[in-house]
Amino acid sequence: MTYFLTHLEEDIKRLYTQLQISGPAYVDMHRIAAEFHVWVHYEDTGSMMIKHQGLYSIILNRALSSEEQWQDFAHELCHVLKHTGNHFNMHKLFRELQEFQAKQFMYHFCVPTFMLLQMTLPNLRQQAILHIAQTFHVTRAFAEKRLALFEQRRAGIQFQKEFTSYLMRASKVAENEATYQTKASAHVTSEVYS
Repeated sequence: MTYFLTHLEEDIKRLYTQLQISGPAYVDMHRIAAEFHVWVHYEDTGSMMIKHQGLYSIILNRALSSEEQWQDFAHELCHVLKHTGNHFNMHKLFRELQEFQAKQFMYHFCVPTFMLLQMTLPNLRQQAILHIAQTFHVTRAFAEKRLALFEQRRAGIQFQKEFTSYLMRASKVAENEATYQTKASAHVTSEVYS
């Protein structure tokens, strides 16, 4: 099946290409941070991004697992790359939008679609989830959610393909019907005037 990347998926593929990372084995959080001139700190606090005097820092909760830290890093990296302004001075709805965008970015950055498409996933769902979790160094819950997003996107593409095919067939039938009606009315007209 042909898969069309979304704008977010294309953007993430471009970022990984820029970083010269072609597969999950080459993903290194600290290298990515260095490439984007972001400092990573580990503290006993919730994960967050801070910009001070033009310098970016991502603070990760040191109590989290390495998988959870990677997931939080991706979330905060979205704020670095895509968002501006003081989070606390924003309208609530705009802040919610940025958090939604960061969450979507996180799922796609930690488990990029272009890398998923290169893989052969096990047929059994639980095995596929485990494979994604181990390959991309994310938690099982994260892998399950990411797999669901991937499957929804594929189902949407399949639906769009089938619906477009249906519309094209319906258009052809309507075109043939119109041609038939035109010929039939021309035939009737010629009989009336003969």
